[in-house]
Amino acid sequence: MQTIFLVFVAAVFLITMIFGVLIWRQTIVLEKKALSAKQKKEAYLQQLLQENDESPKQGESILGNGESEEKIEENLNIKIEERKE
Repeated sequence: MQTIFLVFVAAVFLITMIFGVLIWRQTIVLEKKALSAKQKKEAYLQQLLQENDESPKQGESILGNGESEEKIEENLNIKIEERKE
């Protein structure tokens, strides 16, 4: 009876370790995707800022329609979330 219990405990431990490794690997994959998405977002934001710097209209702020950089970034985050859905 003790041997069966020890085999059971070892099997549970082994399964737990396998799931731990799978979760760890998926975390690395997710981290790479998040970094890529962040870099794309920053590049897009820089592109928007450069386009607005090149041709500001009379009486308009550099960022366009009086929006702050935070507001543009918030709108960008909303658009990114909509694409995911």
